Amino acid sequence: MQKVLLAVDGIKPTEKVFRYAVELCQRLRAELRVVQVIRPGQYSQYLKRARNGANRARRFIENSMVAATFAEAGEHEMATEIMAQARKNIQKLFPQSERAGISCHMTMRSGCPGEEIVRYVNEHRDVVLTIYDTAPEENSDRGILAEDGDEPSDIKEHLSIPLVVIRTEA
Repeated sequence: MQKVLLAVDGIKPTEKVFRYAVELCQRLRAELRVVQVIRPGQYSQYLKRARNGANRARRFIENSMVAATFAEAGEHEMATEIMAQARKNIQKLFPQSERAGISCHMTMRSGCPGEEIVRYVNEHRDVVLTIYDTAPEENSDRGILAEDGDEPSDIKEHLSIPLVVIRTEA
Protein backbone atom coordinates (compact mmCIF):
# COMPACT_ATOMS: atom_id res chain seq x y z
CA MET A 1 0.00 0.00 0.00
CA GLN A 2 1.14 3.55 -0.74
CA LYS A 3 2.10 5.81 2.14
CA VAL A 4 2.10 9.56 2.75
CA LEU A 5 4.78 10.95 5.04
CA LEU A 6 3.95 13.80 7.41
CA ALA A 7 7.20 15.25 8.76
CA VAL A 8 6.71 17.37 11.90
CA ASP A 9 9.47 19.76 12.92
CA GLY A 10 9.46 19.88 16.73
CA ILE A 11 7.15 18.68 19.46
CA LYS A 12 3.93 20.47 18.45
CA PRO A 13 2.26 19.21 15.29
CA THR A 14 -0.29 21.47 13.65
CA GLU A 15 -3.81 20.05 13.90
CA LYS A 16 -4.86 21.56 10.54
CA VAL A 17 -1.85 20.02 8.81
CA PHE A 18 -2.54 16.63 10.39
CA ARG A 19 -6.18 16.81 9.26
CA TYR A 20 -5.02 17.77 5.73
CA ALA A 21 -2.70 14.73 5.67
CA VAL A 22 -5.50 12.42 6.83
CA GLU A 23 -7.91 13.76 4.19
CA LEU A 24 -5.26 13.40 1.50
CA CYS A 25 -4.63 9.81 2.57
CA GLN A 26 -8.36 9.12 2.26
CA ARG A 27 -8.37 10.40 -1.33
CA LEU A 28 -5.19 8.52 -2.25
CA ARG A 29 -6.20 5.41 -0.29
CA ALA A 30 -2.84 5.57 1.44
CA GLU A 31 -1.53 5.00 4.94
CA LEU A 32 -0.12 7.89 6.97
CA ARG A 33 3.38 7.81 8.40
CA VAL A 34 4.35 10.57 10.83
CA VAL A 35 8.00 11.39 11.51
CA GLN A 36 8.47 13.83 14.34
CA VAL A 37 11.94 15.42 14.24
CA ILE A 38 13.45 16.88 17.39
CA ARG A 39 16.38 19.20 16.68
CA PRO A 40 19.49 18.67 18.84
CA GLY A 41 20.63 21.86 20.49
CA GLN A 42 17.07 23.06 21.01
CA TYR A 43 16.05 20.55 23.68
CA SER A 44 15.85 23.17 26.42
CA GLN A 45 13.62 25.38 24.22
CA TYR A 46 11.31 22.42 23.51
CA LEU A 47 11.19 21.56 27.19
CA LYS A 48 10.38 25.14 28.19
CA ARG A 49 7.55 25.31 25.64
CA ALA A 50 6.27 21.89 26.66
CA ARG A 51 6.10 22.97 30.27
CA ASN A 52 4.29 26.18 29.22
CA GLY A 53 1.32 24.45 27.65
CA ALA A 54 1.92 22.15 24.69
CA ASN A 55 -1.27 20.05 24.68
CA ARG A 56 -1.55 17.49 21.78
CA ALA A 57 -0.79 13.65 20.95
CA ARG A 58 -1.32 9.40 20.97
CA ARG A 59 0.79 6.21 20.48
CA PHE A 60 4.09 5.35 22.17
CA ILE A 61 7.11 6.21 20.07
CA GLU A 62 8.32 3.29 17.93
CA ASN A 63 11.81 4.69 17.50
CA SER A 64 13.67 4.81 20.83
CA MET A 65 16.86 6.09 19.20
CA VAL A 66 15.89 9.64 20.17
CA ALA A 67 16.18 8.69 23.84
CA ALA A 68 19.65 7.30 23.20
CA THR A 69 20.68 10.54 21.48
CA PHE A 70 19.54 12.60 24.45
CA ALA A 71 21.16 10.16 26.89
CA GLU A 72 24.49 10.34 25.06
CA ALA A 73 24.39 14.10 25.46
CA GLY A 74 23.90 13.65 29.22
CA GLU A 75 20.34 14.96 29.13
CA HIS A 76 18.49 11.95 30.61
CA GLU A 77 15.73 13.79 32.46
CA MET A 78 15.25 16.25 29.62
CA ALA A 79 15.05 13.38 27.11
CA THR A 80 12.36 11.63 29.09
CA GLU A 81 10.29 14.78 29.54
CA ILE A 82 10.57 15.94 25.91
CA MET A 83 9.68 12.50 24.53
CA ALA A 84 6.69 12.24 26.87
CA GLN A 85 5.42 15.66 25.81
CA ALA A 86 5.96 14.93 22.10
CA ARG A 87 4.10 11.62 22.50
CA LYS A 88 1.17 13.37 24.20
CA ASN A 89 1.06 16.00 21.45
CA ILE A 90 0.77 13.41 18.68
CA GLN A 91 -1.54 11.07 20.60
CA LYS A 92 -4.31 13.64 20.72
CA LEU A 93 -4.35 13.82 16.92
CA PHE A 94 -4.40 10.11 16.09
CA PRO A 95 -8.14 9.59 16.77
CA GLN A 96 -8.80 11.76 13.70
CA SER A 97 -7.03 9.23 11.49
CA GLU A 98 -8.80 6.32 13.20
CA ARG A 99 -12.22 7.90 12.63
CA ALA A 100 -11.29 8.41 8.96
CA GLY A 101 -10.18 4.78 8.64
CA ILE A 102 -6.59 5.76 7.91
CA SER A 103 -3.79 3.63 9.32
CA CYS A 104 -1.31 5.94 11.04
CA HIS A 105 2.12 5.10 12.45
CA MET A 106 4.59 7.40 14.19
CA THR A 107 8.36 7.53 14.50
CA MET A 108 10.47 10.05 16.33
CA ARG A 109 13.96 11.07 15.21
CA SER A 110 16.60 13.48 16.40
CA GLY A 111 18.39 15.65 13.86
CA CYS A 112 17.96 18.13 11.05
CA PRO A 113 14.42 17.83 9.63
CA GLY A 114 15.61 18.05 6.01
CA GLU A 115 18.10 15.23 6.45
CA GLU A 116 15.62 13.08 8.36
CA ILE A 117 12.91 13.55 5.70
CA VAL A 118 15.27 12.48 2.92
CA ARG A 119 16.59 9.56 4.99
CA TYR A 120 13.07 8.33 5.79
CA VAL A 121 11.91 8.50 2.17
CA ASN A 122 15.05 6.68 1.00
CA GLU A 123 14.43 3.95 3.60
CA HIS A 124 10.73 3.61 2.75
CA ARG A 125 10.22 3.37 -0.99
CA ASP A 126 6.44 3.04 -0.65
CA VAL A 127 6.13 6.73 0.38
CA VAL A 128 4.55 8.60 -2.56
CA LEU A 129 4.25 12.11 -1.09
CA THR A 130 5.81 14.08 1.78
CA ILE A 131 4.08 16.83 3.74
CA TYR A 132 6.46 18.99 5.80
CA ASP A 133 4.74 20.62 8.80
CA THR A 134 6.89 23.63 9.59
CA ALA A 135 6.30 27.17 10.82
CA PRO A 136 7.56 30.59 9.80
CA GLU A 137 10.94 31.47 11.31
CA GLU A 138 9.41 34.29 13.32
CA ASN A 139 7.17 31.73 15.01
CA SER A 140 9.45 30.46 17.74
CA ASP A 141 6.72 28.07 18.89
CA ARG A 142 8.70 25.13 17.55
CA GLY A 143 12.18 26.60 17.65
CA ILE A 144 12.46 26.74 13.87
CA LEU A 145 15.94 27.76 12.83
CA ALA A 146 16.91 26.92 9.25
CA GLU A 147 20.08 24.88 8.90
CA ASP A 148 22.09 23.94 5.82
CA GLY A 149 20.08 21.42 3.83
CA ASP A 150 16.91 22.29 5.74
CA GLU A 151 15.27 24.67 3.27
CA PRO A 152 12.40 23.23 1.19
CA SER A 153 14.37 23.71 -2.04
CA ASP A 154 17.28 21.73 -0.58
CA ILE A 155 14.96 18.96 0.56
CA LYS A 156 13.18 18.79 -2.83
CA GLU A 157 16.55 18.40 -4.56
CA HIS A 158 17.14 15.16 -2.72
CA LEU A 159 13.66 13.65 -2.96
CA SER A 160 12.29 11.58 -5.81
CA ILE A 161 8.70 12.28 -4.72
CA PRO A 162 6.59 15.45 -4.34
CA LEU A 163 7.10 17.62 -1.25
CA VAL A 164 4.29 19.80 0.13
CA VAL A 165 5.58 22.40 2.60
CA ILE A 166 3.04 23.95 4.94
CA ARG A 167 3.99 26.97 7.03
CA THR A 168 1.40 27.90 9.57
CA GLU A 169 0.73 31.53 10.37
CA ALA A 170 2.58 33.05 13.29
